[in-house]
Amino acid sequence: MDVTSSLGSLSDIQFNVILGGFGLFLLGIKLLGDGFKDAAGPRIRDYIEKYTGNIFSAILVGTILTALMQSSTAATVISISLVRAGLMRLEQAIGISVGANLGTTVTALMVGLNIEAFGYYFVFVGAFMLMFVKRNQIKAYAQIIFGFGITFVGLQLMSNELIILSTLPEFESFTVYMSQNPWLALLAGTLATALINSSMAVIVLVQTIYGAGGMTMVAASAFVFGSNVGTTLTAVLASVGGSVSTRRAGWFHALYNILGALVMMPFIGVYSDFIISLNASMGGSPEMAVGLNHFVFNLIWVVGIIPFIPLCIRILEKVIPGEDRIKEREKIKPLDYNLIESYPEGAKQLAKQGIASMSDLVIESFETSKSYLNSRDEEEFDIVMQLEEMINDLDKQLTRYLLEIAKKVSTTDHFAEEYAISLDTVKNLERVADLSTSLVGIYQTIFNNRESMSDAARQDLNTMYDHVKIMLDQALKMFETDDMQDFIVLAENNRALHQMDMKYRERHFKRMAQGTCDSNYASSLFIDILTTLVRIGGHAVNISEYVYGGLLKDVTLEVTQ
Repeated sequence: MDVTSSLGSLSDIQFNVILGGFGLFLLGIKLLGDGFKDAAGPRIRDYIEKYTGNIFSAILVGTILTALMQSSTAATVISISLVRAGLMRLEQAIGISVGANLGTTVTALMVGLNIEAFGYYFVFVGAFMLMFVKRNQIKAYAQIIFGFGITFVGLQLMSNELIILSTLPEFESFTVYMSQNPWLALLAGTLATALINSSMAVIVLVQTIYGAGGMTMVAASAFVFGSNVGTTLTAVLASVGGSVSTRRAGWFHALYNILGALVMMPFIGVYSDFIISLNASMGGSPEMAVGLNHFVFNLIWVVGIIPFIPLCIRILEKVIPGEDRIKEREKIKPLDYNLIESYPEGAKQLAKQGIASMSDLVIESFETSKSYLNSRDEEEFDIVMQLEEMINDLDKQLTRYLLEIAKKVSTTDHFAEEYAISLDTVKNLERVADLSTSLVGIYQTIFNNRESMSDAARQDLNTMYDHVKIMLDQALKMFETDDMQDFIVLAENNRALHQMDMKYRERHFKRMAQGTCDSNYASSLFIDILTTLVRIGGHAVNISEYVYGGLLKDVTLEVTQ
């Protein structure tokens, strides 16, 4: 059938093929992004955190990662999660959001090159690799190839049917109406993107319709503007319940894209004519014109927003007032590896400073877990998660540094034992942080099931928390001062902790028998909480044992691991 010389009818259109092609396209975009994320692994978060020191580098990182992951939403949500974790400043997250919009234009430009015909070859190669390759890393690359292929296969299936759709008189009337009412097209683009959760899917659909002659450039421009607005929904949802900076980061993404659309709408006619002229001068296809539209719009707004970012932040500070309890914390001083050989005593002191910083964070994590038990404030949960990431990072840095010291220092050197004690202390602190994270996880399970501890149960837990906190303070003081008296007191506190554990278990069983504690999750998890607190106390004892292990063989401690 020659669709260019005859009008089509609804019976000529295979809507199942359009829907199937669109489904393949969406699946391809998802596989493509997931493949890149699997290939990079956790390094994606590392890249975002490491290479976003200023607004320009943040924009560049956001552009590149979005181009790779095929999802501005994914890059933006990752940046918001880093703000939530206190690992990124608001300004850095804003840069990621701005760059993410530019990164989404890559696929549209590729579609404009009309490379759909190669999609089948990519599907074959990708499927072959997925079937026969065993290594996970290679499978990730195979998924990228396969996802790339079915993206364009789906696009080609849609195109073949939408060309027929564009010949219908009713469709022509609809597109004329849309062109005369670009605000309606803007709304349609916004809703479609929010519903599908992919601005790229909407842009490619617009490319296909415009390429078939079923839409004017004015309507296409409005859809482009609307697609940017529609992407903001997920970012805003990702920021709900987070810290002040987290909410500001999510709403900046919305503010940025909404302002971009509103500013450009009065000039949509002039802008559309410019895009048509630019595409003609480049000899581009109709699909390329829409791709250029998407790219130029986002490029203009990326450049235009940079001078106004401080103003946007001030506006957000007015709209979302408050101070962050979750703050970007300073990292420890860089560990100087040159000191290990040139000045071992200095290396030892530097390591102890790092351990002191780590211990402060561990104590804060433990105390915040207690606060979460009593307040049920989700921000307390976020603080513990933030501290967990920071403590894990310190653990890796200090472990590596101490192991390098161990390689250089003679086993007969008096420093060797101190370094071993420091390494063991680091590992025990890291385990205390892990257990604090486990505690807030238990509490969240209870709260999510709309349950709570009885007042008596919570009072027992608070008392045990206070006792364990004293033990942690004593252990850390011993590590710093080598005070033998504290060791003996800690041994007594450890015995008291085990007696407290037995006493509180018996109380809990009585409350359960009397029906005072009759909730499903809270009642069953109470014993797990007691056990976890005893284990934290055990790690406090471990720290003291490593300090005095060679001197007090005759002191017997009951340590529950």
